Amino acid sequence: MKETYENQISFPNINSSGMEIILEYIYTGSINEESLTKDNTIEAFYAADYFQLPDLQDFIMIVFK
Repeated sequence: MKETYENQISFPNINSSGMEIILEYIYTGSINEESLTKDNTIEAFYAADYFQLPDLQDFIMIVFK
């Protein structure tokens, strides 16, 4: 695996704004509603799906209903 030799891991389907939300959720166990914007909501939802975080997906759906 190339990750063994490199100091980074790539997630080609996830952009930095989506990953930022994922990291906030993983480290704190929650997300501030202010962290979700029109621009990053869809990216965050897809990233939560990719990392199999259904509680985060549910939270995103509730916030933007």
